[in-house]
Amino acid sequence: MILHDFTYEWDGKSATGKKPISWWPGCYRVRIIRLGQENDTLKYLFPLAVVFKPVKTKAVMNTALENYIHYFAEEISRQYGLEPAKALWIRLGDPIQVAQLRPERKLSDETFYAVSWRSVRPNEMETIEPDITDF
Repeated sequence: MILHDFTYEWDGKSATGKKPISWWPGCYRVRIIRLGQENDTLKYLFPLAVVFKPVKTKAVMNTALENYIHYFAEEISRQYGLEPAKALWIRLGDPIQVAQLRPERKLSDETFYAVSWRSVRPNEMETIEPDITDF
C-alpha cells in the first residue's frame, strides 16, 4: 500500500545552519510503501519500504545517494515519522540496490548509522512490484 508519493529536492546549501543531505544539489522521486496489510497476522521485520530514484531537474542535480543515504533517510524519516532502521531503502536503477541502516552507538546527540548495500532479493521485489509499476 502506497503511503506517500513525492519528489524530494535539496539545493546543497545550508541557510539554517543544519547540514544538508549533501553539499551538491539533488532531486529524487520517493515513494513510501507499507509492506503487507494492517490485518495481516504476518509481522515484517521491515514494515516499510522507501523506494527512490533520481530525477534530474537540472544538469547538476545528479548527486548519488550511496554515500549520503543516512542523511537522506534521517530527513525523510523526520518529515514522515519513520524509523530509518525499520525501513528498507530501495534505490531503483540498474541494478536495484537496498540499503539497510543499523544505528550505532550514540557518541553525541546525533545517531550514527552503519550502512550496508546489497542487491534486492526476489521476494522483496515481488512485494513492492505492484506499487512501483507507474513509478
